[in-house]
Amino acid sequence: MMDWQTKGGSVMYGNHELREQTVNRSLPHQLLATFVVCSALSVCSGFVSVARAKMPTERVFTNSIGMKFVRIEPGGFVMGFENATLTAEVVTGRGQFVQGDFDEHPRHRVKISRPYYIGMYEVTNAQYGRFAPEHRRTRGKEGASKGDDEAVNFVSWNDAAAFCKWLSKKEGMAYRLCTEAEWEYACRAGTTTAYHTGLTLPQIFSEKGRSLAVGRTPANAWGVYDMHGGVEEWCYDWYGPYEAGEQIDPVGRISGDFKVTRGGSNGTEAYYLRSANRLGTLPDDKHGLIGFRVVLGEMPDTRPLPEPEKELHQINARQKIPTDIAAGPDPDRPYFHPPRKFVKMPAGDRGPLFAKHSHFMSVVECPNGDLLAIWHSCISESGRELCVAASRLHYGLKSWEPASLFWDAPDRNDHGHALWFDGKDTIYHFQGLADQVRNVALVLRTSKDNCVTWSRPRVIAEHGPSRMPIESVFRAQDGSIVTICDKGPTVLWISGDEGQSWYKSEGTIRGKHATVAQLSDGRLFAFGRERNIDGMMPISISADMGKTWKYSASEFQPVCWGQRSVLLRLREGPLFFASFCKRMKVTNAAGKQHLVSGLFGSVSFDDGKTWPYKRLITDDGPPRSIETMNGHLITMSPHNSVSVAYLTVCQSADGVIHLLGSRQHYAFNLKWLMTPPPEAPFEPPLPKARRLAVRKELPFVYDSKKLYERAGERNSQTMSLSPEGLVKIDTVGKGDCSLGLVDDDGIDAVSDIKGLSVEFKSQVLKTAGGRRGIDLEIYDGGCGRYGLTIKENAIYWYEGLILGTTSLAFDQFTTVADGLDNADAMHTYRISVRPDRVAQIYRDGELVGLRNYEYRTPRDAYIKFGAAAGAEALIEYVALDLTGPSQPE
Repeated sequence: MMDWQTKGGSVMYGNHELREQTVNRSLPHQLLATFVVCSALSVCSGFVSVARAKMPTERVFTNSIGMKFVRIEPGGFVMGFENATLTAEVVTGRGQFVQGDFDEHPRHRVKISRPYYIGMYEVTNAQYGRFAPEHRRTRGKEGASKGDDEAVNFVSWNDAAAFCKWLSKKEGMAYRLCTEAEWEYACRAGTTTAYHTGLTLPQIFSEKGRSLAVGRTPANAWGVYDMHGGVEEWCYDWYGPYEAGEQIDPVGRISGDFKVTRGGSNGTEAYYLRSANRLGTLPDDKHGLIGFRVVLGEMPDTRPLPEPEKELHQINARQKIPTDIAAGPDPDRPYFHPPRKFVKMPAGDRGPLFAKHSHFMSVVECPNGDLLAIWHSCISESGRELCVAASRLHYGLKSWEPASLFWDAPDRNDHGHALWFDGKDTIYHFQGLADQVRNVALVLRTSKDNCVTWSRPRVIAEHGPSRMPIESVFRAQDGSIVTICDKGPTVLWISGDEGQSWYKSEGTIRGKHATVAQLSDGRLFAFGRERNIDGMMPISISADMGKTWKYSASEFQPVCWGQRSVLLRLREGPLFFASFCKRMKVTNAAGKQHLVSGLFGSVSFDDGKTWPYKRLITDDGPPRSIETMNGHLITMSPHNSVSVAYLTVCQSADGVIHLLGSRQHYAFNLKWLMTPPPEAPFEPPLPKARRLAVRKELPFVYDSKKLYERAGERNSQTMSLSPEGLVKIDTVGKGDCSLGLVDDDGIDAVSDIKGLSVEFKSQVLKTAGGRRGIDLEIYDGGCGRYGLTIKENAIYWYEGLILGTTSLAFDQFTTVADGLDNADAMHTYRISVRPDRVAQIYRDGELVGLRNYEYRTPRDAYIKFGAAAGAEALIEYVALDLTGPSQPE
């Protein structure tokens, strides 16, 4: 039974305080219980006692404001995933599983011991308007829920609980939000399938843009409408993991960060509308997908489950500050620690953590000297499964802990985050919370015990553009806290009262995923991604704390997808900048220059006017492989380093700079950055040729007829069959053409382990100046890209940006072989990719070049063939061998 107590002038319902100044503390428990309108009021002040009317007994009950309720009789059911593999019609996207989500397990028996009445429909605008007339201003926001009979939205859990309190006082009966178990019991209505409609859901339940008018979809067997789709519905419970074993009238966890929502919403994929699916968000969150349904009946007097066990990163964190925390490497000698892997994910991709994709890092030094790193963990960055993982490097230890869960609003896209230590005693965690990936709310919580526990998270900026936090937070000279947000124009969010209130800057930084620092004279200085100026990374400078900005070109190459730069004012005074480059010149210890590519660091002593010190972030040792994004391997050498990462940086109390990429942690001091790297050849040596297995003909052939059939309507204007039966490509005056190969032909997938060979026979008749010709692009699924383009007199190799597209800029290709005549007749071209990811390139059986793979952002493997705009050619065939590389006879 729930423990009832009186404490001061309040009623204590379990661990929940229901404030009431008029409670008579001498009342027996049975009478005291009648003061409880619903336990949801635990977060609402001003509890008022009401005279309790009798519970109705009829099957359908209508109250004084026209709300209809259906009586739900006691009974039992199995809560959670139905233990039946979901159909392909239900599992339609990434981050969706045939065995449901991890938090739908373990399935367990639940007994509902008392009857209750559940709203036949979701609460409507008209009904909610009786309680909160001012809510009318929200009608139609984001284009939904305009009419009186449409389900109300933009209602927080706190708002919904307050409505129940108001209705209880008005009616003299116990109205409340239903528990999660009551909701699922009523939704299933005796069914044991994914939906109360069966294994699948009729389209009307989830179709995008349909009216939110209640009762538009068929009722379930117990007469309750709109439990799949419509709007998500707030439940009473704090969200937490299920526990095995039979439960009677469960009420969720005793506390938590998120309140449960159920049922999914209009336009949401059917997977998230299942009877077992669990969603949730912060109690003060509100947006267009969430409304609520009301229950009439006494709150179960069950004890809530305890808080879940702490995660690994919260355990064994010492609270005492080490006496030697500021003692570190000699600042007058170069210090560089070899890269340490900090992303150590558990195997598998079922959640809550996902081994497949790790991205978007943030790091902070705790007051106790520990480093805490967080990052996105997901299958798809736009998916609802996306959460935030964490790892701790305890002070004095050499290795990071395995990953553990840091933040996970259930079935929300938790996009964007940043950690920041205020230099006193508080660590700030800024978190994006999205109902959809581009509709983000900005959330803040704080910790005063080295990230072991956190304050209750709160929404500091409601859903909208420019609210996704970016890893760039600092304290300005005027004492204000400044953070950066995008997913919309890149702006500053500023607080002048230690994070209690926030406002958005009027001006915008050029580019997204910006990084910002304050200059000595008080101006703000930012680098941005994309929106480049004269082909270089843009600089934004503001003299008025973000009200206006002036833009100019920097001396640095731009960054693109999968990359984010960082900028930090070091304790020693200079600015530190880390970013990515392609064939950038650096001066080595011999006073000579050599080319480097990948992650580099740079230092400025004049507030960003010049950057005299630049060097690759590498240990300068012989070439070796290290893990990068998604665990893919990349070569680290004096010429090359990691080429993709959302960087994060902090400087610890001992002066060491900690730079984290997609999987690796680099630690070095300012002296190392200012020390020229060892002498190296100007360019990395080309790979050496190998004798490959000879294969005259490749086993899988797209002849001209098959190529033409594959071209389809998409390429109908650029591809045709010539009288000789050859495919003619003609993109003169037209756009590019492109054919994807191997995706639906039943042959083996492209592999980054076995290698492969691709051959085509073509006569290149014409190409446009400054444009590509006939294209072949291969991506092996393991970050290795191989791109050729053939023009009339040469063969070129793509060495450009990491973006994934067939529309590659020709100025990012380099020459493999020139002085050729590719227009005089048909010629055969073969690219053979070795298991070490070196490509051997052949023309008419002769080896004409070797190239290392180029990195690109992770995607599924593919092979694409086509031509740029302004090309004309004849194609006889394209042939593949995905079992390994081979050379022509």
